[in-house]
Amino acid sequence: MRAYALMSHAREAVNPAWQGRIFFAVLLLLLSASSALAAGGSRAAPVVVGEVSMRMMAPQEMVAGSVISRFDAAVAAEMTGRLTWLAEVGERVAQGARLAQIDDLSRRLEVDEVRAELAQVKARLTFFEKELKRLSSLAKQNNAARTLLEQTESDRDVARADLAGAQARVKLAQDRVARSVVRAPFSGVVAERLLQPGEWAESGSEVVRLVNTEQLEVQAMVPLAALQFMVKGAQMNVTANGVTRLARVRSLVPVGDLQSNLMDLRLVLEAQPWPVGQSVRVAVPTAQAVKVLTVHRDAVVLRRSGAYLYRVNSENRSERVNVTLGIAVGDYIQVTGELAAGERVITVGNERMRPGQLVSMKGGAPE
Repeated sequence: MRAYALMSHAREAVNPAWQGRIFFAVLLLLLSASSALAAGGSRAAPVVVGEVSMRMMAPQEMVAGSVISRFDAAVAAEMTGRLTWLAEVGERVAQGARLAQIDDLSRRLEVDEVRAELAQVKARLTFFEKELKRLSSLAKQNNAARTLLEQTESDRDVARADLAGAQARVKLAQDRVARSVVRAPFSGVVAERLLQPGEWAESGSEVVRLVNTEQLEVQAMVPLAALQFMVKGAQMNVTANGVTRLARVRSLVPVGDLQSNLMDLRLVLEAQPWPVGQSVRVAVPTAQAVKVLTVHRDAVVLRRSGAYLYRVNSENRSERVNVTLGIAVGDYIQVTGELAAGERVITVGNERMRPGQLVSMKGGAPE
């Protein structure tokens, strides 16, 4: 309307010779603007695409599991006594490091006592050996009784036996002193003090809980029916806090609980994103894997009316394809519809796409 008013005003302000020229100039401007708007509307939309592919997939059931350590122990005292020192909670220790100390004063005194006995036995043995040497020399000259020589030999043999016994008692006493120190059977972190300094520890009393935080695995109780679809070394998806990681089947105990019909599954985590005690969900196969047509999850647009995706044709234009969803494993999901392996589908930018819209492909589908 404003352009029309301008043309009317122009016709009134100028002479008739110029009115026609002004009219056609304004008309050309309007046509140019319309063409520019049309060109802008057909501009290619930037998108990311991925390929339709055939994959081996199996139906899965999510079961509850938890992250555990392969080495988690309540370390016990081997000797009886009062605790004089314990490692702090949270302290990281190496294998063989000291975890606790039991009062060993009496045991160290026992070591001193048996060492004194050992010295006495050594002195007696030395005497008998010297005496036997002297009597043997006299016996050659027929100046000593044969009976006395034999008696001395017997006393020497007894002294040798006493020496072996005294040496064993020294080692035993030293071992008691060594066992008064509670040492780490493996590297780990002190997770809990089960006794406190000053308390009395009996032999076998649990003193500290030690947990190895480096060698972790997932434990899950899975249905016995899934045993036939899992093998040692197979990879499975484990999810917690919205994060999914691959885990490898380390062991599968084919012995089920009579009441729950569940068996113990152990998985080794490829990475260690979670702490000990973290609850997880494990994707367990419930049927044999089959080859199906799949797309990346991001390619699927979900609406109340159903699911669809956008395929990119040879003219780089979008085509809407209605699909039926099936098995989902990781980032990929089975689809049934008018699709073929190798076709391109939009994974990023499909939410605002319109059928027949020109697209400009960027990058590739997310892995």
